[in-house]
Amino acid sequence: MTIVTAKRHMADVRPERRRATRVQPATERRLGLRVSLPVKVLDVSRSGVLLGSKSELAIGERAELRASVGSRSLAVTIEIRHLSTDPKARGGLQYRAGAVFVMLTAEQRLLLEQLLGAEPT
Repeated sequence: MTIVTAKRHMADVRPERRRATRVQPATERRLGLRVSLPVKVLDVSRSGVLLGSKSELAIGERAELRASVGSRSLAVTIEIRHLSTDPKARGGLQYRAGAVFVMLTAEQRLLLEQLLGAEPT
């Protein structure tokens, strides 16, 4: 690892506040962050969902979709399979993302069907 130091200007006489030395990684590192993005559910079926978003999503990206209707709520993993833009969307350019539900449990499937108003299969 290489120790990173910064040269100070003579006028900058503030004391160092860091308690630990910073180092640069020897190789490139990837970091995953959980972020929350507002999306609008445009339509939903037993197998997936169409989302509207102001942020671009990546095909193959997985996320947790949380939705609620009344007192019922559902949290499922989705995978983005299709992405397009909708230039006529309100508020400027909007992305439309088609996603499939990933490995629904029996309980999640039942709740999804109840939220859809469908008869359980």
